[in-house]
Amino acid sequence: MASQTCPAPGAPLPFEGPENFRELGGWPAADGRRVRHGLFYRSGALCEIRSPADKALFASLGIKVICDLRSSMEREALPDPEVPGVVRHDISAILDETGKEVNYDPREFARSTPAQLSAVAHSMGGIYARLPFGNAAYKALFAELQNRRLPLLFHCSAGKDRTGIAAALILLALGADRETAAEDFMLTNQCRPREAARLAQRMAAQLAADPGFAPYVQAIGGVLQKNLDAALDAILARYGSFEAYFAAEYGLDADALARLRADCLE
Repeated sequence: MASQTCPAPGAPLPFEGPENFRELGGWPAADGRRVRHGLFYRSGALCEIRSPADKALFASLGIKVICDLRSSMEREALPDPEVPGVVRHDISAILDETGKEVNYDPREFARSTPAQLSAVAHSMGGIYARLPFGNAAYKALFAELQNRRLPLLFHCSAGKDRTGIAAALILLALGADRETAAEDFMLTNQCRPREAARLAQRMAAQLAADPGFAPYVQAIGGVLQKNLDAALDAILARYGSFEAYFAAEYGLDADALARLRADCLE
């Protein structure tokens, strides 16, 4: 279990290597309650956990389940460290129209030409709008929530897109409002300062040649509110309410949601 000292909602844990490693504890949720600390963790790739201090901090969390939302290509390039005793779900959260895994590593995007990067940035809204539906990675995650196999960690390469939507869905299932889910989502833009600086350095030449390139850099280096809105609006357009969505996609009817909230809120 995590330390008794509880961070503010959305605050990064004090790792030396990983950025954007956060928990969902403390966020306001259903009926004036808050998400219990030490249950749900979100992060980028775990390969940054290298120092003895970081390894000790990670071990102290008592993680029982890791859901790796990356493609197999991303996992092979930057494999997670071995964590004895955990249950793993290595399932890509993004597939293309043919069902093929999509490599969604921001490091790859940083090598793109301006035209390629523009295409990626413009495709994000459509990708986000597809993420909530029939997603095997999210179904595995929510199955573990229903089994109460916690603490649980879910992550992708940067901990922002696939991970950000997963976090928003968990918060909404726990009765958080849309504004709270968005606040947690948007904190990514404050929680990756070193990676943002590296990305800007790698793309300095493109930015100098074309200042209009900046929005595309922001799109791959951070998160945009409009992309979260694309996902949540797609849910409401299809199902009419988040409650109906959780029942249809994950079998979480009103009673199941109430039990989940009783276990995970305080």
